[in-house]
Amino acid sequence: MHNQLDQLIWRRHRRLFLAIGGLALLGCFMATMLTLHTLPKGETQLVGAGIQNWEAYAGSYFTGFPYWVIAAYWMVGLLMMNQDLKDHFNQFLFSSGFSRRRVYWSKIKVAMVALLAITVLTIALEYGVIWAMKPANVSFHLAWPGVLSSWIIGLLASIGMFALSWFAALIIGQTGALIVTIVGFTLSLVGSFSISVIILRECGIKLTGAQQTWLMAGAWLVATVVLFVWGAILYNKLSLEHNGEYLLFPRLKVPVYIVFVVYVTSLSVFGTDGWSLVFWFLASTIFGYCWLWRPRLGEMFHQWRSRRG
Repeated sequence: MHNQLDQLIWRRHRRLFLAIGGLALLGCFMATMLTLHTLPKGETQLVGAGIQNWEAYAGSYFTGFPYWVIAAYWMVGLLMMNQDLKDHFNQFLFSSGFSRRRVYWSKIKVAMVALLAITVLTIALEYGVIWAMKPANVSFHLAWPGVLSSWIIGLLASIGMFALSWFAALIIGQTGALIVTIVGFTLSLVGSFSISVIILRECGIKLTGAQQTWLMAGAWLVATVVLFVWGAILYNKLSLEHNGEYLLFPRLKVPVYIVFVVYVTSLSVFGTDGWSLVFWFLASTIFGYCWLWRPRLGEMFHQWRSRRG
C-alpha cells in the first residue's frame, strides 16, 4: 500500500519535479557562466582564505550551494500542495482508502527524494562547469569543512523554504492571494533576520558571520519541524467546505490576524519613532481585517450589480 501511494504521488507530480529541476539546472548553468565571464582579468581566488573554516562559502563569485536549489524547494512546496487542493487529488487519495496521515507524509517523502536528486545534479553541474571552464588565472580550491558547512546550511535553508511554502499552500485557498502572501513573507524574512541579529547584539550577544549563518540554519530546522507537524495536524481536518476562501481553516483567522499585525508592525517600525509605530499598527490592523474578514472588491462589485439587476 505504501509503495502504491508513493507511485501515485510520483506519477501525479513527476512533470512538476522535472520542470522545476530543469529550471534549477538551467538557472544554475547560466548564473555560473555569467560569473565566469565577469571575473577580473588578474589572479582570482574563487574561495577566500576561510577555506578550512566550518562556515558556508559566501564569496562574491562562489557560494558553495546554488541559490537555485533553494528556489526549487520553495516552488515545489508551493505548487505541489496548491495543485492537489485545486484539482481534488487529495480527495481522490482519501477515497482510495489511504489515511490522511499516510498521504501527508508520503507526499513529503516523495518531494524530498525528488528534490535531493535535483540538489545533487545542480551542485554537480555548478562545480563541474567551474572546474571545466574556469580561466587559467582563476584558482578554485575547496576543503571539506567549508563544503560540508555549505551543503548542510544550504539544505536546512532549502527544506525550511519548502516547509514554509508547503504550509502556506495548505492553509490558503486562493491561488492569487497565496502567491502574494508567501512572496511578501519570504522577502521580509531577510529584514526580520537582520533585526534579530541587531537585537541580540544590543542584548550583549555578539555573533560572527559564521555564527549568524549557523544560527539561521538552526532556526530553519526548528521552523521546519514545527510547520511539518502543525501541517500534519491541519491536514487531518482538511475540508472542502471552505474551498475558495482565503483561509481554509476558519479557526486560524484570529491567530493569523494577530501574527500579521505584530509581524508587520515590528518589521516596519524597528529603529523609528512612536508616530511610525502608531501609523503602522493602524495600517496593518485595518489591512489585515479587510484581507481576512471583508469580501474582496470584485465580490462586492458583483453583489452590488446583482442587487441592481
